[in-house]
Amino acid sequence: MSFINPAFLWAMSAVSIPIIIHLINFRRHKTLYFSNTSFLENIKKETQTRTKIKHLLILIARILTIAMLVFAFAGPFIPNKNITSNTKPAQISAIYIDNSFSMEAEGIKGQIFEQAKQVAKEIIFNSSAGMKYLYITNDMLPENQIITDRDAIIRSIDKTSISSNHININDVILKANTIIPKNERANLFIISDMQKTFLDNSNINVDDNIDPVFIPLTTSKVNNLYIDSCYFETPVHKLGQQEILKIKMVNNSDEDFFDIPVQLYINDTLKVMASFSIESQQSKEIDLEYVNTVNGEIRGRLEISDYPVTYDNFLYFNYKISDHTEILIINSGNDSRYLTALFESDPDNFRLSQVKLGNEQSTVLENYNVIILNNFSEISTGLSSNLQTFVNNGGSVVFIPAAEINHNLCNDFLGLFNVGRFETGKYTNTRIFNIEYNHELFRNVFQRQEKQTDLPVMGLVHKYTLYSSSAYNRILSTENNNPVLISGNYNSGKLYIMTAPLTDINSEFVKSTLFVPAFFNIALNSQINNTMYAILRDGATIDINTQEEINDYDIYHISNGIDMDVYATFRIVGKTLQVQIPKDIKTAGDYKLLNGNNIFIAPISLNYDRKESDLRYYNKEDLNQYIGVNFDGQAKILEANSGSLDLKLKEISEGRQLWQLFLILSLIFILCEVLLARLLK
Repeated sequence: MSFINPAFLWAMSAVSIPIIIHLINFRRHKTLYFSNTSFLENIKKETQTRTKIKHLLILIARILTIAMLVFAFAGPFIPNKNITSNTKPAQISAIYIDNSFSMEAEGIKGQIFEQAKQVAKEIIFNSSAGMKYLYITNDMLPENQIITDRDAIIRSIDKTSISSNHININDVILKANTIIPKNERANLFIISDMQKTFLDNSNINVDDNIDPVFIPLTTSKVNNLYIDSCYFETPVHKLGQQEILKIKMVNNSDEDFFDIPVQLYINDTLKVMASFSIESQQSKEIDLEYVNTVNGEIRGRLEISDYPVTYDNFLYFNYKISDHTEILIINSGNDSRYLTALFESDPDNFRLSQVKLGNEQSTVLENYNVIILNNFSEISTGLSSNLQTFVNNGGSVVFIPAAEINHNLCNDFLGLFNVGRFETGKYTNTRIFNIEYNHELFRNVFQRQEKQTDLPVMGLVHKYTLYSSSAYNRILSTENNNPVLISGNYNSGKLYIMTAPLTDINSEFVKSTLFVPAFFNIALNSQINNTMYAILRDGATIDINTQEEINDYDIYHISNGIDMDVYATFRIVGKTLQVQIPKDIKTAGDYKLLNGNNIFIAPISLNYDRKESDLRYYNKEDLNQYIGVNFDGQAKILEANSGSLDLKLKEISEGRQLWQLFLILSLIFILCEVLLARLLK
């Protein structure tokens, strides 16, 4: 037991008053006259004993009455069991209100978000007058980064509205740990619907001076069907191309859905309408097929109908119809007539340039999407360094060796990318045996997998060792598992290694059905695409591929053309402009990236975080277990729907108050004194 005003215990010296009075009365004698006292001896002895007992009991009652009154005015309380070093009540109340989309759900008393605001106010009104406050929401607003007073936090609560931001318990605890002084005790009230996505993966330790109090708000059972994500089967888009858009749908409910319509809009025009069925608590991928009929920037929007959770019924995205791919072939010897014939046969998709080795200019390499090093026997350190920078910035490089090579100089180049090494020796007249059909170069190219006997024979292949620790893959390999074509990503770009020359010695390969799709898709996949869409969350970025020169002093802003126009910070990553989505943008939809002169740069599509769509909650038993595992008994649960919420809040903030008990005890002892005085004659 502790005391709010322990200094008042000095008043306990007042118990000496009834003791002094008792001693004075004990020494006072009263004379009685009798005619004959011979019969009073036994009566006298008995009366003295009974009188002493009566006076002693009255004295004890008076002492206890005064002691109970002193204790009552000293403010006795039983502190929370988490308090060890500081026995005073909490000086700070940190209040977190979950204002995410899931809080729009209905509960016993209406919308649980409004109920959360009411509970927060009850916490404030049941706190002591001198209490200080910290207010936390999903928005993490700058004005809420300080300790404030009662009036200020009530104004902040009234202004709080539903937000698209999603945070978890780690963010809340980290914010409280950071702002609350270590020398002051605080209660952290966490008012939320306790979604599993909010509580999962807790790994932040709460400071010893902070006592978390979880206040779960119960929601009505809600079914939710939503669009989780989408992507294209092929990364490159052309006019007249058949597109396959893959959409992931999620059914977060206990019932099956049948023949649910889904609509695809392209540039605000309905392009495809389809339907799908999905079982309860399952996800499903569906395909939408259509043909690109216009050039330029394409804005897409997916829609379904689902109630009452509606914010995740839309998914915005964008992509660009590519005009052409810029290809540069650096020839160390004669031009490759096979590569020339391949790329010049399709001028609508490819623009081919060729130079002799030594005539290439490092300043213009960045103007190309893919650089092919043809018939190389060695490669200089200067060109190697320039090509490494080119790949770092998102370009693609294809290395094709000559029939005779300088192993050391070629391996020096390959060592920059950790892609393996050429070994001394060659294989002749060996057949291609393995094809990686699932690789992007051959995916959906063949209607059936070719038999090994139908694959081409390589007239000459250099021996090659692919490091087991590398991130590169064999796309084509021979019967003895020697690589013929290797592919892999390096930073933002791609690297392809051929181990066989593309000359007449390998004419069977260049005339086969493998050569054309392999190099055709290498060129197509070398284009740098913009990010289809970004998720609205803290720190969200989107990558924009631009051919314009980017400077650190450039200015960019994002606008929806109606009521939103905010400046955006950015950084340059090679040929990619990485734009950070400003926190002021809170609504999903289509936006435009503009430069300082209001010139259009690229479209930007923004969507809400789907973590709020997972409507799984912790019940009371789960929450108790969660607290026991993650907070080691340092937290407690307070039920918001209980009738005695104000008393429980008072007990949490100030401990269990005992002054009423001691006041009642003092009245009981006064009554005992009166009864002793009246009944014991």
